[in-house]
Amino acid sequence: MPPLLLPQRASALAGLSGGVLHGHDVRLTGVAALDEATPEDFAFFDGKRGIAETAAGMILAKAPDPRRPTVVVPDPLAAMAALLTALFPEVCPAPGTPSIHPDARVDSSAVLHPGVVIGRDVEIGADSVLFPNVVLYPGTRIGQRVRIHAGTVLGGDGFRYHPTATGLLKVPHVGRVVVEDDAEIGANVCIDRGMLGDTRIGRGAKIDNLVQIGHNCEIGAYAILVSQVGLSGSVTVGPGAILAGQVGVKDHVVIGAGARLGARSAVHTDIPAGETWLGEPARPVREAMKVYAAFKYLPELVKRLGK
Repeated sequence: MPPLLLPQRASALAGLSGGVLHGHDVRLTGVAALDEATPEDFAFFDGKRGIAETAAGMILAKAPDPRRPTVVVPDPLAAMAALLTALFPEVCPAPGTPSIHPDARVDSSAVLHPGVVIGRDVEIGADSVLFPNVVLYPGTRIGQRVRIHAGTVLGGDGFRYHPTATGLLKVPHVGRVVVEDDAEIGANVCIDRGMLGDTRIGRGAKIDNLVQIGHNCEIGAYAILVSQVGLSGSVTVGPGAILAGQVGVKDHVVIGAGARLGARSAVHTDIPAGETWLGEPARPVREAMKVYAAFKYLPELVKRLGK
């Protein structure tokens, strides 16, 4: 989603966030994740890692960083949420506004069925087809020859809330969803936009009906996600990987290229490339089969242990 109220001076951002600026009052034109920021961007530091490597022109942090201007705040994520809310206000269409925003760019060969809603700054490439009631939130990018089936929503808010003393603070998400060429997305799929960067669906990927893809996920080229797969935020699915029905994946997990996950697998750890895993929790398929084979003996073992 493009920023609506940038550029801004660091001092203005300090005022909006309730922080104190340490260092030069630089001019900033964008916002980005710490590991993706340029000298023109501001970012926030959560105290974990990446502050030494970042190129950000200014950061929100709990303490000054001698390498760059810093807005010191007690809670950097809460301060970032306040800034995103201020800089990216939600824009509601007026009654009667056409379903295609005037700032959207739709190729003349694209086919849009009735009920499609296209938000501000959306791009749709040649020969793509959007079936009835597809919704593309602002900033979404659709490549060429993409097919998106009925009722799918791309670019809704990511599901992230920050606990504070007064309750759960909603963290705005101002990134995008990017769908590359030749991908196909089934009916009633939800793909959340990134918090600051992109949620990306790779070239030729195939996504079945009723799949949920969280913010900042990366789906590799020609990967397959079968119905009711659920991905938490920042999951990476490598090229050619296959996730069978109802697979659930924990946040920040990496599934290697060509890996396969059996139906209803619960994935809590990275999956090496080319391997097949199964189960709850997921484990290598041979190990999983041994566990399943042992299940039938459990009642008798329990009886013996109870004697």
